[in-house]
Amino acid sequence: TPARVRRSVAVLGFRNISGRAEDNWLSPALTEMLNTELAADAALRMVSGEDVARAKRELPLTDQESLAKATLERLRTNPGADLVVLGSYTALSGGANRRLRLDIRLQDTGRGETIVEQAFTGSEQDIFELATQAGGLLRESLGMSAVSPEASSQLLAALPSNQQAVRFYTEGRAKLWGFDAVGARDLLTKAVAADPNYPLAHSALSEAWGASGYSAKARAEAERALALSEHLPAEDRLVIEGQYRVILQDRPKAIEIYRKLFALFPDSLDYGLRLADQQRWVSPDDAQHTLDALRHLRAPTGDDPRIDLLESRVWMNKDLARSTAAAKRGLEKGTALGSHVLVARAYGILCQSAVATGSTAESIQNCENATHSYGAAGDRNSQARTLSDFAGLYFELGEIERAKAIYIEANKVFHEVGDQEAIGTATGNLGAISLQQGNLTEAKKYFDDSMSPTQAVGDKDGVALLLVNLASLYRYQGNLEAALTTYEQAKATANEIDDKNALGYVLAGTGDVLMDRGDLAGARKSYEEALELRRKAGEKQFAAEAEIALAQLSIEEGHPADAEAVLRKCKAQFYQEQQADDELTASAMLTQALLAEGKRADASNEIAASAPLAAKNQNLFVRLQFDLAGARMKLASDHPESARQPVEQILRQARSHGFVGVAFDARLVRADMERKTGNSIAAHADRIALEKAARAQGFGLIARKAMAVPKT
Repeated sequence: TPARVRRSVAVLGFRNISGRAEDNWLSPALTEMLNTELAADAALRMVSGEDVARAKRELPLTDQESLAKATLERLRTNPGADLVVLGSYTALSGGANRRLRLDIRLQDTGRGETIVEQAFTGSEQDIFELATQAGGLLRESLGMSAVSPEASSQLLAALPSNQQAVRFYTEGRAKLWGFDAVGARDLLTKAVAADPNYPLAHSALSEAWGASGYSAKARAEAERALALSEHLPAEDRLVIEGQYRVILQDRPKAIEIYRKLFALFPDSLDYGLRLADQQRWVSPDDAQHTLDALRHLRAPTGDDPRIDLLESRVWMNKDLARSTAAAKRGLEKGTALGSHVLVARAYGILCQSAVATGSTAESIQNCENATHSYGAAGDRNSQARTLSDFAGLYFELGEIERAKAIYIEANKVFHEVGDQEAIGTATGNLGAISLQQGNLTEAKKYFDDSMSPTQAVGDKDGVALLLVNLASLYRYQGNLEAALTTYEQAKATANEIDDKNALGYVLAGTGDVLMDRGDLAGARKSYEEALELRRKAGEKQFAAEAEIALAQLSIEEGHPADAEAVLRKCKAQFYQEQQADDELTASAMLTQALLAEGKRADASNEIAASAPLAAKNQNLFVRLQFDLAGARMKLASDHPESARQPVEQILRQARSHGFVGVAFDARLVRADMERKTGNSIAAHADRIALEKAARAQGFGLIARKAMAVPKT
């Protein structure tokens, strides 16, 4: 049997005739109650408050008493309403027990006609009854029967129990739809205090906490909402449980719930999109099937750009061409609707694709367009998050100074809007950049500043990654014991939440420390585990980074020819993906392998070919590694004295920035240079001093190399 086509209704709100600010709350309150009244009839499909709020910003619409035919036609497309409810209200004299006059109007967006208009008067203390009367009139005018006693009792459960709770709840939701998560959170907290047993207030508060980055608090409120939802209508109960399952990332259960909702309401774009959004994590083909079903809904719903935008996300990491094509379709449709939000989301997806692929030019323009469109929509938090994506693109391209400036700009907005999770992430990213620049003290401060908000929002993944960065910092400073301890802490956190990505970083970093200590077997085991994790996850770049580390081990173990083949392959991959830092690291290691094989000419050519890349590289640690490879190449030439100036410069820079391991490597090159240029006494003294210093700080590998330097 074909599904019944329901008429969609958008309650647009009501104009405050008196203009008194203290009466403004009545518009969202009356809107919420009328939505609840009309939703009791299955023949009507209510346009969500969020979609109404978006449409009112984009048209733009103020609370009006009546709309012209042209405006009604636009509302038929955006937000897709067949019918709209609007009007006005005014507070009449009456002292403490004020009377309200509510003028209500129902208009048909297709015919451009007013179906019914009526005025109602009642006590402000009993606006529930006023809304019930208005809802009854609207149902009657649409040829619908009165609400049954059973449905009426469920309606009461779907509304707050007192006027204070109504006010805070409806004002809080309006703030949430207006991209003010902190303001929403404060109001919804008051709503919960005014009516602790109202499940929808807990559900909305969960959403506000989530938008502020507090995942643990969002989960707690969603759980409370679910526990209180027993007496709600079935649809509301399922929506609340779906939200809870999504927060838990219980994809199978969330899919089951949204499949039920979509089966009950097959004309609901919202439920179809929620179902596909969960399916994309489990089965992209199932998600695509759901999206195809949504495209068959009657216009304009089946042409909604959000279908294309979600399709783009479904295929983002699996079929880039398909993903890009879908995003561009969504962009075209969003532009035609005049929707800044949907246009911004489309550009944002294209910007994220750029970060994943490392592409430039058009991709950079997409990031800029996303930022501007979110600004035009008034969504400052998403604007700042897009700036972070933009910074990530520049970071991957090796332009870390520009990335740093953009992260600072984004972080300022995150502080203003109160997104603690984003503050922690952006601050941590600033620490990673400072680390690469060699500003270790500044990096430590950023990491410390990042830890507090990251822990506050319960972001254990973020905590694990921060610990990884701190461990890297300790290694750079030469504190290998602290580095290893911190990696162990990061590993424990990553295992607690089964975070394979963070664990991959931990294993790779641990391998670095073990190599520094001279435990080559332990380092190999750690690197191989990291490589296996990365390959299983399909992380091509990180897998290649693990291969670079294993190639370096092969050189240390006396198998440079084996390393050469791997390094050439990885370098070509990094070049193709525009991973500048990794490409330069591969070049430095390749030079070292070629020198170990006695291929001096090839090593010289490698240094010359990568010199332009090194000249513009802003990662000091990587650049010093490359410069050391260049110094070793000069040392192996017929003019070993030519290595003196570069190695002294490397040593000065390493010492001034606190790169202890790099300084040890530079001292080893210098000792070898002194020997080759006939300064055997200086070479012997350098070797003894280096071995002692390296051994004292636990750098067993460099200590062994120092002992192996010939005395003559």
